[in-house]
Amino acid sequence: MSAGDPKVVIEMSMSLDGFVARTDHSTEEVHAWYEGGDVAVQMPNNELTFHVDEASAPIVRDAFELGANVTGRVTFDDAEAWGGDDPMGIPSFIVTHEVPQEWRDRDAPFTFVTDGVESAIRQAQAVAGDKPVGVAGGDIAMQCLRLGLLDELWIHLVPVLLGNGTRLFDELDGSAVHLEQVRVVEGREVVHLFYRVADRLPR
Repeated sequence: MSAGDPKVVIEMSMSLDGFVARTDHSTEEVHAWYEGGDVAVQMPNNELTFHVDEASAPIVRDAFELGANVTGRVTFDDAEAWGGDDPMGIPSFIVTHEVPQEWRDRDAPFTFVTDGVESAIRQAQAVAGDKPVGVAGGDIAMQCLRLGLLDELWIHLVPVLLGNGTRLFDELDGSAVHLEQVRVVEGREVVHLFYRVADRLPR
């Protein structure tokens, strides 16, 4: 990654024991903080409106200031393609082994990338301008981390123990990853943790 490339970030809500979803991919518990306050924050390209506390509101707004998204196929399918359009109205790159059948013969607001995560990141950076590239989905994020492509982690830590499900950091290979703490913001029923990747895994 060259110095002029847009940074690559992952933003995830996570339980205290490290899970981002249950085994059935449901995320109600880790996303409960999005309805934990009185400040309304609407998504830029979607009618969905969150209601968060005052401390969390600017963080949610900042998370919407992305230049492009890279998403895994599982997240894309679980979201049912967000109703056919990226919810933030930005270029969206879907990493998949093959283009979904239902999208093959129609104009898609998404770019399906079949040659890997690194290709998807490069394509997203090419259109992101001076804004960050967001990575959605734990597996894609860990691939980025292993490839040395991830710059920052934005973790929303919620006070719940799920016990099982999908762990965010399950796919690392045992090598240490050193993080630099950037800031910590305490919200209602959530603590927002921001880290910069200091020492990346070797490529």
